[in-house]
Amino acid sequence: MASVRAALVLVRCATALLPHASRARHLEQWQADVHGAAELGMSPLRLAAGTLGAAVRIAATNRKGPRTMQPIGPLALALKLVGGTHARRRAATLAAVLTATLLAGVGMLIAG
Repeated sequence: MASVRAALVLVRCATALLPHASRARHLEQWQADVHGAAELGMSPLRLAAGTLGAAVRIAATNRKGPRTMQPIGPLALALKLVGGTHARRRAATLAAVLTATLLAGVGMLIAG
């Protein structure tokens, strides 16, 4: 019985990490899961530890801000590789070289 109480405290701590909008739903669901685990002979503390891990992941993904499409292709690779002063000019040059290399490779595949 003490392990169930400790697990419920851990679940409450885990839900405190979540965004406010989803706390109540997760708290209710995870508390029911802890009680269900105890009835099925599973360890409520292990289940509560899992909810803590899930809460950390949920909180991390929700704090990243608006979801935008990640840039892909030669220019994005160049921007990632090149930094410092005049980064845009060097990135554009590197992107042009990478694009030319890519097109040459495609041309060789088609021709050969």
